[in-house]
Amino acid sequence: MSSHEVTASGNICCRCKEISSSLYIDCIVTHSFMVVGMRFRGDHKFKKSDTITLELEPSNTYDKNAIKVMIDGIHKAYVTKNENVSIGDLMKKYSNYRITAHEKKNYNQSASLNLEYPWIVCERCCDTLQASRDYDYTY
Repeated sequence: MSSHEVTASGNICCRCKEISSSLYIDCIVTHSFMVVGMRFRGDHKFKKSDTITLELEPSNTYDKNAIKVMIDGIHKAYVTKNENVSIGDLMKKYSNYRITAHEKKNYNQSASLNLEYPWIVCERCCDTLQASRDYDYTY
């Protein structure tokens, strides 16, 4: 068994979309997005050490796609309106995601966070991807 072999719910390869009994983490995908509204909730400055979670808020009066940004269970910000649908889709598709703070982009009224999730592939796709990485493209 490879050190990268994982057990995943659904057992579906992210690349070929086929069902497989053995899946492997090929890489970690990072999607950066902006959050706003900290000035209304104590001017929170996000830190790498923060335990950040996201919470869908379909009952939000202003936006049914709203996503709350929580630090240790306390509401600190919202995902920006122009990114909340795509972030919500990623949350639903990759349930084993994690959220981290972007070290440099942390402003008074907005901040950049990262949603990270593993790109999980079957053995055939894992071998194909590795072979393409190992190929010598210099002529």
